[in-house]
Amino acid sequence: MPSVAFESQGGPEAGSPVWPQAVVTVVGNPRAGSRTAAAAASVAELLASELGTPYRIDELIDLVTFAPAIFQGEHADADAQAALESAVDQVSAASVIVVATPVYKGSYTGLLKSFLDVLRPSALAGAVVIPVTVSAAPSHKLLADQHLRPVLAELGASVPVPGVILEERDLEDLQVVLSTWIRTNAVIIQATTIALQPVPEPTPAR
Repeated sequence: MPSVAFESQGGPEAGSPVWPQAVVTVVGNPRAGSRTAAAAASVAELLASELGTPYRIDELIDLVTFAPAIFQGEHADADAQAALESAVDQVSAASVIVVATPVYKGSYTGLLKSFLDVLRPSALAGAVVIPVTVSAAPSHKLLADQHLRPVLAELGASVPVPGVILEERDLEDLQVVLSTWIRTNAVIIQATTIALQPVPEPTPAR
């Protein structure tokens, strides 16, 4: 698969985007170690490789690991609250975010919805977000993506490409399924991410 790694256009002094940046991944499955998390990690790793960005497993945020803080707020233990605060900071500062959820009754999970509710307004402004959904029934495969996109847009996210829409059977040969999606959409993600980068203020002439 050909790489479309980001190239500097004249170096930092010319106002080029700061790159490379890690791909942050958010998983909304209420079960730890889920197939949704594995699929999201594969999407993030392949996308990072195609874009020429670093992939780090510590950039995967599995919401179930600190779910009490999401649902209970200040009544949760200190470790869960600290994990939630760290996740909010990571997501709010990210430029490329993979958001993954299983499809439950035709929509995304309450865990993911509750986390998105914790974010401040416009928390995702300037970020490119890639939805990833995993469904058991073909009739549900598009629904979660359709419900999720308006919420992401309300938070300021740019969602410039179709989501990664997976059925459970796709997880058996995920690399093959994802290769076409990556090849089709990586260039658009690249261009949109660069376009959304803030332009540094020019240095005043002396």
